[in-house]
Amino acid sequence: MRGMVVPKDSLGELVSKLSDRYKIFGPKRKGTEWIFGEVESADEMDLRYSTTILPPRKFFLPTSERLFSFRMDGRVEEPEEPDIPALIFGIHSCDLNALLLLDAVFSSGQFPLPSYVKRRERTALVALTCTEVGDHCFCESMGTGPSPAGGYDVLLTDLEGEYLMESGSRRGDEILALARGREASKGDFDRKAEAIERAKSKFKRRVDLRDIDELFLKNLDNPIWERLGEKDLACGLCVNSCPTCFCFDVRDKLDFPMDSGVRYKEWDACVLLEFSQVALGGNFRRDRSARIRQFIGHNLGWGGASQFREFRGKAKCVGCGRCIRYCPAGIDLTEVLKELRGA
Repeated sequence: MRGMVVPKDSLGELVSKLSDRYKIFGPKRKGTEWIFGEVESADEMDLRYSTTILPPRKFFLPTSERLFSFRMDGRVEEPEEPDIPALIFGIHSCDLNALLLLDAVFSSGQFPLPSYVKRRERTALVALTCTEVGDHCFCESMGTGPSPAGGYDVLLTDLEGEYLMESGSRRGDEILALARGREASKGDFDRKAEAIERAKSKFKRRVDLRDIDELFLKNLDNPIWERLGEKDLACGLCVNSCPTCFCFDVRDKLDFPMDSGVRYKEWDACVLLEFSQVALGGNFRRDRSARIRQFIGHNLGWGGASQFREFRGKAKCVGCGRCIRYCPAGIDLTEVLKELRGA
């Protein structure tokens, strides 16, 4: 693994060179929040951002995506996938780890999702060590931050007036070759370690994951779910902002005069009433209490080893805190977990 240190004022030069090779997306201001949007220069990015509204999964699993168009005479046409190299600049450790979990679902196993695999293969990832911690973050408790152990092409760490850049792949080596700086020393890596330790001391939220699966299974009928069900708006913001939620629905849209149409898939959410509805009006989770229990339990409890073998025992939650940050009803899954433990 290579490492080099570059002056902060040289970052614009690097981004300019990268823009000749990639379509670049980075954290940008949108009102009081941030989004991952296309950028043409480093000046458009805010690398001191807290959390983006939507996670980077939107680039690999779009909110709505056409699968194919069809005609009643049997003709089928699949959309052409544009083959444009992309680069996501400044992705936080929690979101990077979320993509690694999604990779286990959509890139491995017997039936990988071709569109996801292609998008991942053509996208470079420049990760960012978090030296500041948001009020809703708890990635340290989940083992996903504040700095990633791998999975990136380049890792960027803010060392005050300069950046430490580490390569994690051959593509990362090519990116570092475009940068202007000096080779990193042991002292630079020591400074990085000190910055990570300082960040760890700033977390306001922590969760206890001991025997987490058993804890949720023993509390399926806990009164807390009924209380949360009365409070929950079932709006879906928690699921849609989650970096690891990947459920989708498949729909057909017919064109007049009913001789052609489009099949597409779109994000779906387990907290919505229709999600668990089946034929003749049956519904496995009609009550909001059951749906909020499913979301929280799936992310913290039975979302790991017991349900997805590909996750290798890891919880589905990466501790980004978006579901807490954007919940209009103020539901906080870290506080729910504390209550279940009797804290």
